[in-house]
Amino acid sequence: MSSKEGSGGFRKRKHDNFPHGQRKDEKNNVNSSSSLMVSFKSFQLELDTRHDKYERLVKLSRDITIESKRTIFLLHRITSDPNGEEILNESEAKLEAVRQKIKQVAQELIGEDMYQFHRAISPGLQEYVEAVSFQYFIKTRSLISVKEINKQLIFTVEDKEEETNTPSSNPHDEQLCTWSLKALASRWEGAAPSS
Repeated sequence: MSSKEGSGGFRKRKHDNFPHGQRKDEKNNVNSSSSLMVSFKSFQLELDTRHDKYERLVKLSRDITIESKRTIFLLHRITSDPNGEEILNESEAKLEAVRQKIKQVAQELIGEDMYQFHRAISPGLQEYVEAVSFQYFIKTRSLISVKEINKQLIFTVEDKEEETNTPSSNPHDEQLCTWSLKALASRWEGAAPSS
């Protein structure tokens, strides 16, 4: 054994030199009304609020992702179902429900820096763009523009006559959606019956 370890087989910790009662007294001696403590309390409140908002946005993004994937799976069935118009109508209803979730995201982001919450909402928005693009491709055999997708995501507040714009995706998100759509379209083209 080394001389540091002592007879008990473990090293003595630095805080073992202080009596336990003294540490408790120091906690009680903290002035909670000091300017430093008030500042820390306000920072704590701000961080807690931001983290809560981030978690709400993550949950909404997951809901958007799930419903968008369900819409894509529904649209894949159009090749085997004789009533394709019914599937397109059902997919439009599902996408409208997704837009309502995106509206909730937009309301959460009013007055916020969108880039602080980008990682929370990006997966859901990408999946939504993929679903809308796939539906548009099935209907028209062409790709939808980003401008047209963004037009669908302009919401009005019922109480006021102002518009709430959903933050548009960044070029990286658009590229990911395009690649994903290309894969979807090629799989769909391979499975589609020839006319």
